[in-house]
Amino acid sequence: MTFDSLTFALFFAIVFPIYLLTRSWSSRKNWLVFASCVFYGSWNPFFLLLLGFTTVFDWWAALHIHRANDERIRKRWMIASVVASLSILIYFKYAQFFANTAITAFALIGVTYKPIDLGIILPLGISFYIFESISYIVDVYKRRVEPTKNLRDYSLFMTFFPHLVAGPIMRYRDFCEQIATPRVVTSRGMALGAYLVVAGLFLKIVCADHMFAPVVNQVFAPDYAAGTTASWLGAFAFSFQLFCDFAGYSLAAVGVAMMLGFALPTNFEAPFAAVGIADLWRRWHISLSSWMRDYIYVPLKGTHHKNSVYALLAAFFTFLISGLWHGAEWHFVVWGGLHGAMLVTERLIVASPIAAMGIWRARPMRAALALLTFVLFSIAVVFFRAPDFALAWSRIASMFGDAPSNAALFSWHGEAKIALTGILIGLLIHAALRHRSGWQWLPNTPWIARTLLLAFMLLAIILSPGKTAAFIYFQF
Repeated sequence: MTFDSLTFALFFAIVFPIYLLTRSWSSRKNWLVFASCVFYGSWNPFFLLLLGFTTVFDWWAALHIHRANDERIRKRWMIASVVASLSILIYFKYAQFFANTAITAFALIGVTYKPIDLGIILPLGISFYIFESISYIVDVYKRRVEPTKNLRDYSLFMTFFPHLVAGPIMRYRDFCEQIATPRVVTSRGMALGAYLVVAGLFLKIVCADHMFAPVVNQVFAPDYAAGTTASWLGAFAFSFQLFCDFAGYSLAAVGVAMMLGFALPTNFEAPFAAVGIADLWRRWHISLSSWMRDYIYVPLKGTHHKNSVYALLAAFFTFLISGLWHGAEWHFVVWGGLHGAMLVTERLIVASPIAAMGIWRARPMRAALALLTFVLFSIAVVFFRAPDFALAWSRIASMFGDAPSNAALFSWHGEAKIALTGILIGLLIHAALRHRSGWQWLPNTPWIARTLLLAFMLLAIILSPGKTAAFIYFQF
């Protein structure tokens, strides 16, 4: 069941009225936990047991960490919980990857094995809820948050259906007050939440699936000989397809939670108006970026200065991990490594005397740097979209003029024109929203503008073809 399905509409049409009519906050929380289990179990009931085990074990381990006076015991419980969570993630997400890599490595030294199909099915949202459980355990161990004694409350944090399968990645310390204090459903929250749900569905259904996906699918098809123009358009279009797909889900998640009286963090803030890679990752998939910073980069960096060799290596390694988190394939690791290399290079440039020149602060120069940032992101994202290295290198080579001799003659057909128009409009919208944070500014927008935009989005969703693709981030 996905936010863009009629099944979810029916599910929410049942859940929301019962939630509103239930007076007791404790009963409301029980209902949300039950509804969230139904939501997750609709994909595969077996994986609900896995989520339940992770939830119960981490809740139990956190209590032992909090109660123990001996630092060694606290650390053992913390390590046991983190290892258990990572073991689950590694088995389901990376066992096949490690098996394939081992077979390839042995083949290099002349030892040949038949490919192994472990038949492992990836549980939906496992990367997201495992990261949430790790952050909870580490925060309890670091005494940043006090663990809850109520298993139901912790279960609500772990299973809350708006963010369960694709984020935003929550921290318990940001959610515990919302669990403890009865949520108040207001007409303003319902209206704004519904508006964000429509905006999210518009980004997913209209923009990602029907404006950008046709061109992306054509350019990245293995049997398509892409020329220079097609390769660049495909890369730019996929950058926006990826943004609209995931930002659309995040917007819908924030909107659904808002209708229930909860607040989820903003996950995207005009990333394609970013000036530099560091700025981009402060705006793109914010909940993951901040998680990687706090739980991987900062511990690795320690007390070293951010431009020290040690800190730069820590930043690069963090992006490698980010790439591997996104997918159990080496081309995802390369994608992460490219972002790590760009960030390290940027830090060195910013720390050099050339950064002190006033020219870099001029508005035209910052606009040019924002466009350069988008171009660099789009180059790297080729490794994210291509199914293997061979196709990725082929598209990268074509982008820089080394197109295959049999490259298809590119024509500006209807789908290509629509994608290019969407890219240009998208860049302008990102630039206009660069200095706006969150969505509280939306109610202050003139009502006629909001109404016309809402009508346009609803009409576009209704008139769009019925078939849509799965959310891209569901595979992670």
